[in-house]
Order: sequence, then C-alpha cells, then structure tokens
Amino acid sequence: MADRHPDHGVLGEEFGAEDLDKEFVWVLDPIDGTRQFGARLLNFGVLIALCHHGKPVIGVIDQPMGHIRYCGINGGGATLNGRCITSRKDTDLDHAVLSLANPNSFCGESRSGFEALNSTGAMTGFDGGCLAYGALARGMVDVCLNGPDLDPFDICALVPIVEEAGGCITDWSGAPLSLSSRGAIVASGSTQLHETVLDLLPGRTQSP
Repeated sequence: MADRHPDHGVLGEEFGAEDLDKEFVWVLDPIDGTRQFGARLLNFGVLIALCHHGKPVIGVIDQPMGHIRYCGINGGGATLNGRCITSRKDTDLDHAVLSLANPNSFCGESRSGFEALNSTGAMTGFDGGCLAYGALARGMVDVCLNGPDLDPFDICALVPIVEEAGGCITDWSGAPLSLSSRGAIVASGSTQLHETVLDLLPGRTQSP
C-alpha cells in the first residue's frame, strides 16, 4: 500500500501507527475477536476502514469462514455480500433485540450502563463482536453496546456500515466517532431509539 498510496497513513492493531496526520488513513484490525477466533467460533472478523480527515468513510467487516462481508461507503449505502441492507426503524426499546459485549468488559462507571440496558429489551445476546454491528445494519439487532475497552481499530470500520444502513453509532455521550475515538460505544437501528438508549448511559446523564 505504501508503494501505491505513499500519501496515506495507516493505523493497525498489529501494524502500529504511521502518518496519522495524512488526509487519508487506513485503519486495520486483522482479527477482531481474538478469543472467538482461538475458540474456533465464527463471531470474529477482519475490520478495514478508510478515514478522510479523521472521519470513517469506508468500512468493511469480513468473516471469511462464513463468507460474510458487510461494506459501508459514505454516501453509497451499506451492503451484505453486495446486497443493500437497512437497519430496523420501528422498534422501541421494550421490543428491541440487544447485543451487549462481554459483561466482563464493563467495569467501574460503565457497569451501570450495561446493567441499565441488560434490564430492558425483548431479547439479549452477549459478546456478538463486530458481527453484531453488521446484524444491526441488516435489521436483525436493534442495539449494540460495547464497554470502555475499544480502540480506533475496533471502531472505525463499524461506523460507515451502521450509518449508511440508516442506524446511529456514537460514544456514550452521543458524540460522533472518528479516528481518535476510543472507549465505550453504542449503536441503534434508528435515531429515536438511539436517544432513548443514550438517556440510560452514564455519558449522557453527566454531559452538560
């Protein structure tokens, strides 16, 4: 990539950081869900994102063993294996399907947000990994929640896929996600549902 795009930067979990001040920066996570991969489970994926001035504009979640590839392109929609997908828009929290990260990843203040969401919804699954965000983009899941243990290479690829499918994805205070984002994130299938979820999280309740 350096030969073809010498003016691009790269941030990778295994690669490290190089030229993050460039206009375009690639963000790579070769195995998102290392525990699942090690256990030979399918809820892991390869994450690829391209950021423009820090904003994620292209995202890919690829699960090679399941032949699953989610893509999102800013202004170009979201797809699953080339087929257009959209998130579910008409679900309230009481009837929502939730995907919450590994309960052990919620510690300190974030635990209260996890407990608040865990007591709601019609159905809850745990530790779905990056594929849960793809499922949200295709209307199978309504809310995804992760705790404060995420880095930019865990986050950036998810953003265009969720947003281009019509969903919302932010940090717990409701702020947009970018190349510099890290920590707890939440995604919802619609703007209205997202506001309801944010009101249950510590970041929103303590923001000015």
